[in-house]
Amino acid sequence: MVAVGEGPDSLTDLYAAPAGGGRFIRLTFNRPEERFPRLSPDGSMVAFLRARSGAKGPPWSLVVLNLVGSAESAVPLPDGAGEPERLGWSRDSRSLVVSAGGFLITPAPPEEVELRPVSSDSLALADSLSRELLGEPPRGMIHECPNGGPCVLAETGELTLLDSSATGAVRWGADSVGYFLPAGFEVRPLGGGRSRRPVWSGAPVRLRQLTHHPGTPRTGGGPSGIR
Repeated sequence: MVAVGEGPDSLTDLYAAPAGGGRFIRLTFNRPEERFPRLSPDGSMVAFLRARSGAKGPPWSLVVLNLVGSAESAVPLPDGAGEPERLGWSRDSRSLVVSAGGFLITPAPPEEVELRPVSSDSLALADSLSRELLGEPPRGMIHECPNGGPCVLAETGELTLLDSSATGAVRWGADSVGYFLPAGFEVRPLGGGRSRRPVWSGAPVRLRQLTHHPGTPRTGGGPSGIR
């Protein structure tokens, strides 16, 4: 699990911890603000946004950190891009999508990271890839409820409120959803059953924007279909 947090110096960085509970470690050590981490489907990389100048963004750069070799690749968001809202990966971990006013796409490392607009016939797919899809295969997504708070939007169109006090909802593996409650972070099975609460130590201040990988490497998945 990777998340945004603040260290003793009050600066924003990325932190990682075992998803089932354990101790946090600091992944990045930078003065500029970092946000929106997203783990690749194969678990080998994490993509995120980093402020390009000063301590706070904008403007922003897209950064891809290799979690095996610690190499970083970065590319600035183009002039005229809107405020970034979310990131997403193709299912084969070969492409990245950025939602920033419109949709931008880039090949993932080891290819050169270079953002370009998504073609009009692939906008729906780009939107889907940048969402928190739930289930495997996906049967719904996390969606903002009309009155605020996170809901599950099923493929049937039905909206279900997760919890009136929940924030920061995120896909948690193939069969669960996780979210923050005032009493801690909760993981809830999509099919019903007992919820669980991972216990972490050394958590940074204002932990937020979690991204999860189940820990089992996955390969294949075919091309993203985005041009």
